[in-house]
Amino acid sequence: MMMFRGTATVSPIERYLDSELFDLLKKVVVFEDKSVSMIEQAEIFSSACFYHKLISRENRDAWLHNALEALRDAELVFCDPDNGPIGAKSKGSKNSEKYICPSEIVDYYNRGQNVVYYCQKARRTWEQWDKTKNEMIEYLPDARLYILTYHKGTQRSYIFVMHPEDGRRYIAILQKFLYTAWSRVFTEESPEKNSPSSRSVGGKLELEMDSGVIATITAQEDGWVTIKFSDQPGRSTRTRIDHFLSNYRR
Repeated sequence: MMMFRGTATVSPIERYLDSELFDLLKKVVVFEDKSVSMIEQAEIFSSACFYHKLISRENRDAWLHNALEALRDAELVFCDPDNGPIGAKSKGSKNSEKYICPSEIVDYYNRGQNVVYYCQKARRTWEQWDKTKNEMIEYLPDARLYILTYHKGTQRSYIFVMHPEDGRRYIAILQKFLYTAWSRVFTEESPEKNSPSSRSVGGKLELEMDSGVIATITAQEDGWVTIKFSDQPGRSTRTRIDHFLSNYRR
């Protein structure tokens, strides 16, 4: 829901991405006090189960216990903290309820569930952002990671932590999603490891922009390209070759 907070004031041209979803979310976004329960009541996702109790520093352990119970039958658990992973903050520190703890993701994963969680770059440097996106590798080294990043406005990522036996199926679905109009605002970002598409073919093309920034473009064996910029060392963006070249074909 994070990326639709401004839907009510966005130009109707944005409906082309998914008109049905746009219209459903627009009915919710007009309210000042939006909540998860409103999404549940709108029945936008008919097969999903929800847990929408409020979390606080004082009730976090009980909140997690109840969430685990409520979502026990889910195959994929979406966690939507305000600010993403907690990083160096302690679980009981001020505003810690706005973050998710790695141990909480591990709790879902270790009982057989896959997890996707929201994270925003905010004021992090590119080096900090790269570390944040790859944080779960340290806790779950055998998991498959996939990062889907929304680039319009503030950069926001959805980080998938998947069991190896489920990873190929989910990644196929996500890459199919990137073959739609959504590719104009979403890209895949490869994690440091476990990327099914990280193997390059051929050499690298390095181009110097007018600003002096070096853009490095690498073709990969799955038909996509990876783009890195020298002034953003923690960022690696993937896109389809067709989409990459679309602005130059008429």
